[in-house]
Amino acid sequence: MKTFIAVVTLALLVAAANLSGIRSASAMELDWGGQFRAEANMIHNYTMDSSDKVSPDARLGQGGYYIPPAGSNSANFQNLFLKLRPKLVVNDNIYVRSEWWFGDPIFGLYGNAAPYTPDQRQFYSTQSRGSTITAQRFWAEILSDFGTFHLGRAPLHWGLGIVWNSGDNLWDRYESTGDVIRLVSKFGAFSFIPSYVSYSMGNTVGGSCTYVAGTGCVPTGSGGQMTDYSLILKYENPDEELEGGVNFIKRIAGASQDPGVPAGTAGYRGLRGVPEGMNYNTWDLFGRKKLGKFMLAGEVPITTGHIGGVDYSSYAIAAEVDWKLTEMWQVDLRAGHAPGSVDKVFYFNPNYHLGMIMFNYQLANMSGLQTLNNPAATPSLLASPYDNPIVNANYLSIKGHLKTDKWDFHATWAYAKAVHPAVAGQSFFNTWTRNVVVANTNQDSSLGWEMDYGALFQWDDNFQFGADIGFYFPGAFYKFSNAASGVENATNTVWATNFRAGVNF
Repeated sequence: MKTFIAVVTLALLVAAANLSGIRSASAMELDWGGQFRAEANMIHNYTMDSSDKVSPDARLGQGGYYIPPAGSNSANFQNLFLKLRPKLVVNDNIYVRSEWWFGDPIFGLYGNAAPYTPDQRQFYSTQSRGSTITAQRFWAEILSDFGTFHLGRAPLHWGLGIVWNSGDNLWDRYESTGDVIRLVSKFGAFSFIPSYVSYSMGNTVGGSCTYVAGTGCVPTGSGGQMTDYSLILKYENPDEELEGGVNFIKRIAGASQDPGVPAGTAGYRGLRGVPEGMNYNTWDLFGRKKLGKFMLAGEVPITTGHIGGVDYSSYAIAAEVDWKLTEMWQVDLRAGHAPGSVDKVFYFNPNYHLGMIMFNYQLANMSGLQTLNNPAATPSLLASPYDNPIVNANYLSIKGHLKTDKWDFHATWAYAKAVHPAVAGQSFFNTWTRNVVVANTNQDSSLGWEMDYGALFQWDDNFQFGADIGFYFPGAFYKFSNAASGVENATNTVWATNFRAGVNF
């Protein structure tokens, strides 16, 4: 805490010293930007069993990858979302930026949609939710002789976006945001960016607690705050079309973030299935280089430390190759690795995905209380249909583009194989429920493959609309129900369509 106070004091003193030499501006300017989007989604056979049953069977609650029925094996929902980004120019040295949300980037405001989900208590973001206008981000940028200071609730981004992803693209749904004190200093081609990032994970002013059924909030000695200490070193050479660097992140968190209902939902559930603290380091390496017709890029985060007193050491890989054959033809290659074992699990940011269905739609969340027209269902019981990031997978995808002046016709093939399938008699990590379970049977490693086809029309620099259809052929990995009876899940073909229109301004 003393370190934090010292950093804040230093930042304010430096800012004040620089402001003392700034002449008053005659008038302030207000610049506007933002995004608007509308989507319609239809997913057919999300249960994978081609059934319209209404009641689950004995596979429910066994810890496997079973999707209970909900009376229909098809789901459809719409999104409508508006994001405004006003920027106030105070003078030549001070800018106040913000981001306002109308609705929700996941569910939107109209049609078969809902305004709130519990998974928004993300461990990499402080988010404001609701169907009204919300101020998601607001921060000041103060220019000084040392660099630019960022103070406030600001975006976080690094590399390809598999750890920190600002969610600035038109169709992104998840944003990495934190309350920051950050200095951006540039020395020629090099950047030096130290930052302090605090995440809102509950009430931590005077103490913290854990929720116990029938008792309420019980005080605990464990902390409730989650903090990142980051240092970015980056090199950029536009002439050589080369950039790269490292983002070092030290994460410290107590076990009592965001007390919740029912019991046991407070804080991050660690490797033993109970709320636990975190203390680990991440070395996030990134590089990008253009070589002729090829654009090469990669990101490799490496973590070491502890979660709840248990060693947590892991790494992930995301590699990209974009090959521009001609002005009309382009091929994009994506390959990577994300562990999924009990002590090495690594989730990519949900904005980074391969295809339309696999690692995008969370099919298990198409079923359940959140999908039924039940007036007794509260917002905290809802779950996101997009909560399916890349995890426990070695993956490969190839995407081909045929581009004209305004059209982009594309097709994608993607395949993935589990890194750590369950082994009978051993503990495994269920990446859907995020629970540790003991396996009753062995699990296959094939996650399946997918083919997508689509077209995107870029009307002008601001407006675009498109349509996609995808076919997902689930692998035998999802036959694993973990039922003691040995009854397996069906893995029939899933297909989906998406129609969308969006505006960047």
